[in-house]
Formats: sequence, structure tokens, C-alpha cells
Amino acid sequence: MNYNKTWEVMNNLEEAFNKITTVEFMAEELIEAVNKDDMVHVNNIANALISYLPVYTENYDRASKRAWNNTVKEVAKTDNPYKSSNTPSVTYQDVIQYLESDPYENYVSGSKKEETES
Repeated sequence: MNYNKTWEVMNNLEEAFNKITTVEFMAEELIEAVNKDDMVHVNNIANALISYLPVYTENYDRASKRAWNNTVKEVAKTDNPYKSSNTPSVTYQDVIQYLESDPYENYVSGSKKEETES
């Protein structure tokens, strides 16, 4: 995993999230227009929000996927507690094996589950 690449993708994710301030500003403007009973402004802002939200969510989705792929997936290549084999994906059995062998007892498994249910 590369520090510069990780910093870049996480910074891009933060920048994508910070664009929500535009929505916040527009919502405040909308409330002000409603309070003034300015229906033309209400209509304009509502239409702007409807147009902006898909652009914002697509941008955030792209940044989020890129950050995930360049951090979590990269770490999982070398450090993955769920992976018990050389297969490229985690199986249900991998998760079960991890939960049953949890040394910290963070999860209810095996006989402890039976004790809690009785």
C-alpha cells in the first residue's frame, strides 16, 4: 500500500463529502424563501436541489469506491483476518471460521450463543 496514493484517495473522498455544504446552503436558502412565501425562489431552489443531488451522489460514490479499492482492498491483500484460503474472495465459511476462532470473544459463537439463548 502506498502512502501518497492512500492520502490522495482519502483526500478526494473528503473533498467529495465536503460538497454537501452546497446542499446545506441551498436548504437554508429554501427555508428562507419558504418563510418569505417567495414561491418563485422556492421552486428555483427545489429544482436546483433535484438537479444537484444526483451529480453530488455520483461524485461521492466514485470517490468512495476509489478510496475503498485503494485502502481496504489493498490492505486485504496482505492482512485479512477473514481469509483462510488463497481464494480471491471471502466465503461464508471463512467468516464462520473467523467467528468461531475469535480469541477476544467479541462475537457470540458456539456454546456461548446457546447459553445466552436459554
